[in-house]
Amino acid sequence: MPQPAKNVLQLVANGNYNHKPKDELKRRAKNEQKLKVSAEHMNPPSYLDAGAKKQFRAIIKLFKDTDLLNEADIDEIARYCDLTKEYKSCNARLKRNGRFVEGKPNPDLRLKLQISAELDKLAKNLGLNPAARASLAINMTDDQKQDDDDDF
Repeated sequence: MPQPAKNVLQLVANGNYNHKPKDELKRRAKNEQKLKVSAEHMNPPSYLDAGAKKQFRAIIKLFKDTDLLNEADIDEIARYCDLTKEYKSCNARLKRNGRFVEGKPNPDLRLKLQISAELDKLAKNLGLNPAARASLAINMTDDQKQDDDDDF
């Protein structure tokens, strides 16, 4: 199964650019620069509740100095924050009602697992877990040395 396309920054950061010619990487970097989306107006959507908005702002603050998140990611960040709120409320219901209701597994238990799986996917996409950040940072020092010599 083919891998999804990654931007040049991700390719270089992950060290997966060896099979791509330098001219192709330069062309892609130039085209990506044209498609770059602003990160100046990173405000939480109005449909989020106060707790989710607070988490949204905290995530934006964490990644403020990076080029990873921009306005095109607002909905995905909002979805992550909304699902986190839902996960917490699901946990609270499980604590209140227990794992079993009338001798059957509590439906919130399955919901919690589904939300957890979706949160894991979103966290990976957004770089919110250690493994995702590590994969982006593996070759960053190598990239800086390489930038001194050449663009790629």
